[in-house]
Amino acid sequence: MRSYTTKLTVAALAAATALSLAACGPDSTDTPAGAGGATGAAPAPTTAASGAATGGSATGGAATGGSPAAPTSAAPGAGTAGATGGGAGGAVPAAATAVKVGRPATVDFADKTSKVATKLEITVTGVEAGSLQELTAAKVPTTGLEGRTPMYVSYTIKNLGDASLSFTAPDSKFVVFDNTGQKGLNVMNAANPLPKCTGAKFQGVTKGVEAKGCIIIATTGTAPVAVGYTDLTDLLKLQASWTK
Repeated sequence: MRSYTTKLTVAALAAATALSLAACGPDSTDTPAGAGGATGAAPAPTTAASGAATGGSATGGAATGGSPAAPTSAAPGAGTAGATGGGAGGAVPAAATAVKVGRPATVDFADKTSKVATKLEITVTGVEAGSLQELTAAKVPTTGLEGRTPMYVSYTIKNLGDASLSFTAPDSKFVVFDNTGQKGLNVMNAANPLPKCTGAKFQGVTKGVEAKGCIIIATTGTAPVAVGYTDLTDLLKLQASWTK
């Protein structure tokens, strides 16, 4: 009888212990977010790796790990060279032959309309500044010449080739550079020639014959620096130049 009672007592104690453990245990199988374990995944990062957000071509550099920004300006001097001598550079172009006023220079001349090609010996005998009043008094058109100074270029042109210079205008290839480095504009004065500066007549100028004349070129500056004779194919180049 005692043995049976003891067994009942042990069984009752075991049952009570089991109920006590169940009451103290968790009432849910879920775990708090971020606590780890199989169901607690770590939060995703909200910032990029160092250098990823600030690097790049716009803001990058050695300090942030990005590549240097591309330059925004052209190389020094680009686009500013005065190739014509009368442009941004303000310098007279170099000529194949450079002599002093009063000395001859040999150049090539061609007129496609008249089908003339020959060599010329040209001597610039003088160059001086005039005034618009002189042109106006001689009824030489001055439209578009306001603020300019007319330069009178005297010359001698000798035909060295076999072709005649008839129906040509070899003096139209002259240019004048002034003290601002600019190239002047040719003034048309054939209809009403200025007495002190009249163009030459090239009719019948054959081999060995000379023609003397004067042309007017108006410049923005007030003093001539050089007279040039342009190249056949490139008007920005000079075959010859004359300086005082």
